[in-house]
Amino acid sequence: MKKKNSRVKVRHKIFLEILRYPVKLIFFILLNYRCKKIKLKKDENVFVLSNHQTDYDPILVSLAFNKPIYYVGTDTLFSNKFVSSLLNFLFAPIPKRKGTADIKCIKDILKTVKENGSVGIFAEGNRSYAEFQFHIDISMAKLIKSCKLPLILFNLHGGNGISPRFAHKLRKGKLTGNIKRRIEVNEYMNMSDEELLDIIKKELIVYDSASNQLFKSKKRAEYLERMLFVCPNCNKTQTLYSKNEYLYCNNCDLKVEFCENLSLKSDNKGFKFNYLIDWYNFQKEFIKNNEFIDNQVIFTDENVKLYISHVNEPRKLIKEGKLTLTTNQLIFDDFKIDVKDIIIASPIGGRKFNFSTLEESYFVIGDERFNPLKYVLMFNMLDTHMKGNDKYFSLD
Repeated sequence: MKKKNSRVKVRHKIFLEILRYPVKLIFFILLNYRCKKIKLKKDENVFVLSNHQTDYDPILVSLAFNKPIYYVGTDTLFSNKFVSSLLNFLFAPIPKRKGTADIKCIKDILKTVKENGSVGIFAEGNRSYAEFQFHIDISMAKLIKSCKLPLILFNLHGGNGISPRFAHKLRKGKLTGNIKRRIEVNEYMNMSDEELLDIIKKELIVYDSASNQLFKSKKRAEYLERMLFVCPNCNKTQTLYSKNEYLYCNNCDLKVEFCENLSLKSDNKGFKFNYLIDWYNFQKEFIKNNEFIDNQVIFTDENVKLYISHVNEPRKLIKEGKLTLTTNQLIFDDFKIDVKDIIIASPIGGRKFNFSTLEESYFVIGDERFNPLKYVLMFNMLDTHMKGNDKYFSLD
């Protein structure tokens, strides 16, 4: 009999079996998702690492296994007490504070393993924006070795096309899930941490644009300004806007088509980017090479809401209105936070980001075309605690 405070419960397997086929049918209809069932033995548990393409990924990967996978998830999932209680009852995900080393999360992972549960982690800790791979820390290899479970490296293909992070609506295409590689304990224990990490990085990177698959939508470029904020033609920021298949600049004659094969096409002679990753890297270099003066206004956005956000507590709205980032402060109307006090920040979904100071944790949500990425990238260059340290959005 399982102890009352144990993480691994018999009911989790029961719910998995009850929900598997209706949920699989839903995601086949919704995302055209297909995966082969992976049959683990009764006494067999594994450590699953996957790439991260959509908001549904924990469900999509779980559908491939015949046993519950206990996933590490961002603590923003647990801000609603009812949702948190429901998730814990059904699936017992492991909460982690986004962008930080979380000792309690590590303890919960080890406890799950000790109770004969399988663990799942999205190694990059963030959904892909443009088919690049976020930093995966060497600590991931150390954690795997501490758990001493067979390692499953799992690939999701097609999510960047069907449900890109910036998108408001799904595209028509095909999404699949499959094991890329399995590594037994005795095999990876004979590797150095660096060797294991290199294998993880290599096996988890997925380029949907190289698949020659088409992702059909009449509005496939809409909300790209949630990710792109610098015009490569005139070098102005916050002048981009999207409509249907195209992205335009309000300040110049730039017009770019986001094609069904995930490539970029433009009649503008100065436009040199083939894929979104090229544009993304250009933005990083643009920020890195810019020189800012004291108290300079960098970004402004209207209709932004600021919340205080704590795990297992409802978010508390404290400000609503104009958001301004200067070289010295993050300003919400009359509420000001010195950038030097910002410890960590990370985008959430398409139009949200969270950030923390030593005293408090905050959650920001903008309107439908709000770009949270530009703020997080800029925090890496300003005098925050993130400068030179944030590996998820490293400008190196």
